[in-house]
Amino acid sequence: LANSYLEAKSLKENKIECLVKFYLKVRKEAQFNLADGLGHKPHFSLRSFCRALYIASKNPCGHIIRSLYEAFCLSFLTQLDSNSYNIVENMIVSHIVGPLQEFNSIMKHNIPKPYGSNSNYTQFEGYWIPLGSLEPAIPEDYILTKSVRKNLKDLVRIVSIGQLPVLLQGDTSVGKTSLITYLAKASGHKCVRINNHEHTDLQEYVGSYAADLSGKLVFREGLLVEAMKKGHWIILDELNLAPSDVLEALNRVLDDNRELFIPETQEMVKAHHNFMLFATQNPPGSYGGRKMLSRAFRNRFIELHFNEIPPDELEIILHQRCQMAPSYAKKMINVMK
Repeated sequence: LANSYLEAKSLKENKIECLVKFYLKVRKEAQFNLADGLGHKPHFSLRSFCRALYIASKNPCGHIIRSLYEAFCLSFLTQLDSNSYNIVENMIVSHIVGPLQEFNSIMKHNIPKPYGSNSNYTQFEGYWIPLGSLEPAIPEDYILTKSVRKNLKDLVRIVSIGQLPVLLQGDTSVGKTSLITYLAKASGHKCVRINNHEHTDLQEYVGSYAADLSGKLVFREGLLVEAMKKGHWIILDELNLAPSDVLEALNRVLDDNRELFIPETQEMVKAHHNFMLFATQNPPGSYGGRKMLSRAFRNRFIELHFNEIPPDELEIILHQRCQMAPSYAKKMINVMK
């Protein structure tokens, strides 16, 4: 299987064997020693392995070993808690890259700017992402602390590959939605948002017939259809609050073909190449009404887990964003704790 994805890259047989050994070992570790952001056993399937191989086969980093490293980090790291994250990252380095000296040598080289494309690109955390149609404007009031920068790096790694849906999970107010909007503004992409709840109607996503100014009945496209056609980014907030019919309608959008069928107009909408879909959710069980999304549905996303922002970083945010003296910021955080 690994050979079929990577045969054009002329990798040595022992390197292919190392990829397979990593996959088998990380599956075993997931049963006993690893945990995702919710404290559950992480689920690594053949889809995770094939996704990593497919991304690496495109060699987005211009160096096949670096591409393998980035692809396997994308597929196997982002849903884990901090301890498991470090364990699996070390496994990726030892199985795929090699000795630490070789890893450091490879990581010194910058990822080359994509070529053969009409899009313009901008760089974040070492990764290139395409510019949108708007003027890029980096929000000055968004504070990039150490943990926020780590989350940004994981998110940008996914966006740089392009066209992969992302599911961000974490407690309320950990910065899930704000990080996406920050990246959208900084890269010039229009970002729209749907706030899901138990009574969200599919028409909000797809559209519905309504009367225009002349009284004629016309079909008004929903936010999802408009975003797919125009290449906008869309955030589906609180996705695990959405009704089942909404989740079912998203299945084809989340597939590789990225299509959506509109029954009312019999139109098949194909996603623009700049279209990106992000979903956020609070952990099920901890918050009222949130349901557990099925494993098959979640497997269609790249999952990211955001931990709570540490108290010392909250002090930095208060100091820099609110122009508050560090001593007062510390007192406020102590009251919160």
